Amino acid sequence: MRRTFTNLALLAAGGAVGAHLIKRVVERRRHFEMPGRVAIVTGGSRGLGLVLARRLVEQGARVAICARTEADLDAAREELTAMGGDVLAVRCDVRDQHDVERMVDQVRDHFGDIDLLFNVAGVIQVGPLEEMTKDEFELAMQTNCWGTLHTVLAVLPTMRRSGWGRIVNIASLGGKRAVPHMLPYSASKFAVVGLSNGLRTELLEHGIYVTTACPSLMRTGSPRNAIFKGQHRKEYAWFSIGDSLPLVSMSAESAAEQILDACQNGRGEVIIRGVANLGVALQSALPGVTRAALGVVAGLLPEPGGVGSRPVRGYQSESGWSPSWLTQLTQAAARRNNELRPRPIDMGPSGG
Repeated sequence: MRRTFTNLALLAAGGAVGAHLIKRVVERRRHFEMPGRVAIVTGGSRGLGLVLARRLVEQGARVAICARTEADLDAAREELTAMGGDVLAVRCDVRDQHDVERMVDQVRDHFGDIDLLFNVAGVIQVGPLEEMTKDEFELAMQTNCWGTLHTVLAVLPTMRRSGWGRIVNIASLGGKRAVPHMLPYSASKFAVVGLSNGLRTELLEHGIYVTTACPSLMRTGSPRNAIFKGQHRKEYAWFSIGDSLPLVSMSAESAAEQILDACQNGRGEVIIRGVANLGVALQSALPGVTRAALGVVAGLLPEPGGVGSRPVRGYQSESGWSPSWLTQLTQAAARRNNELRPRPIDMGPSGG
């Protein structure tokens, strides 16, 4: 009996080693070098999109960034150009399919065929379900899901013709496990995960690898420009403090490195996480416990009230708790990643 268990253990270990070696060989064949590649980064003027654009420029890619706010684009383009990048900045609303097609045509006219697409543009709304209207769900789907589909459909014709392409769709861990008080965001990111995984299976035959990246909480500086409802100061406090805690969140720079590595090796769905991220480890090992814990957390979050269903930005929701020493890391990220400029809330696909 002991010998049988030993043989089974050795067989299992050998199988694991063999699978790892096969994975390494396959990824080596898929791997590509970045210099000269043409990349589009949606939402590339700030936050994670800007961090990814920096890394692409450093690695020698030619980079097009798009966003809705002209001033943000100008600041990002100046920074990336000063780094020595070959950069094009195009104003574009990813919610508008025609606007996306115009943007892609402009990038193609400037750089040639598009090799890489990073779908980063997104919106986050925070607050209790009671204060969320259908408009919030529509905004989240238009930006996070339809925006992703619009850009993918726009770049596919040339990628199919060339028989090569890489598409990275930034979903979220919130698209794998719903987070309380972020229901429109989570619902739209669940949709992105399904869309992205389905695209991978259908596009492999064309030599196009689609990567679904599901980051855990990142310190991009985005809480300032997230949308808050209900008791917005309390909602902003818990969200921005969680965004800043090292054991809960990870740096945007670390996330960008993992995302680019997944892209270059043609990986499928990947969880982007920090080394010490306890929440990701708990979800992977004990999903039932995680679901129950999130239910408890939901009961501790702020009740409806405050501004009610009226949306306000994070920078309009500050209190004694935030900004404070508890949010120093996310405040520093906001300064680095072009998140300080005030932005109006635009609920329609034709906004500025």
